[in-house]
Amino acid sequence: MLGFGKKKKKTEEENKTTAAQTPPPPEKKSKGKKPSKEGDVEETSLPKKKKPVAKKKIFTLLLLLVVIGVSSFLVYTQFFKEKEPGIPIYTKVELNHVNLPEEMLQFSFEHFPNLYASFITFNREVTLIDKELAWIESVAQKYPEQVKITTAEKKVWENGKNTLVKDFSKLEKPVKEAYVLFQVNEAQGLVQVEEKEKELSETAQNSLKTAQDLTKKLKSRGPAPPDNFFQGIMYKLKKKFL
Repeated sequence: MLGFGKKKKKTEEENKTTAAQTPPPPEKKSKGKKPSKEGDVEETSLPKKKKPVAKKKIFTLLLLLVVIGVSSFLVYTQFFKEKEPGIPIYTKVELNHVNLPEEMLQFSFEHFPNLYASFITFNREVTLIDKELAWIESVAQKYPEQVKITTAEKKVWENGKNTLVKDFSKLEKPVKEAYVLFQVNEAQGLVQVEEKEKELSETAQNSLKTAQDLTKKLKSRGPAPPDNFFQGIMYKLKKKFL
């Protein structure tokens, strides 16, 4: 019994010695505190608040996306989208001397293609004749004593223009009739187109041939020489050697 008491006492003393020699556990650092220096007061760091996104920036971004989308669509439809092969596409052309509204010109393009091509040639021929008439008039004003020559030449061109315009004004009437009939009765309109197409095309070609015989010499003549002496010399040299 005495030996057991001594052993128990000895064990308690060893435990106390071991506990005294074991270093204390490190203190846990509190979150949100900065290490303090001498004389400073510790402050708790608060999480930073996120700045709200400005409405103006969001609107600008959305607007930019819309612009990019529209631009991409237009580029795709104009350059990358496949079109039906073999089907010509109507493009507006300024025909100042043709007295037909745009919808009837498109109708001619789709149902009277040869006649529509003749309308374009007719417009070009009338423009050429008008330029020649203006040139003759300028010569007449410059040399009034030779008025008989300029008047006779002017009359030739005026007669050619009047005949051409008169012939094509007759061609415009059946186009108007076929267009209106096509709008109210498509089947009957197509029948009339088929009946008139060849006749109208041949009439237009015959009228154009007469006018082109008159204007073909204008294309070979080229522009008039300049009035300036030195420019006139350069013009003659270029014409001779180039």
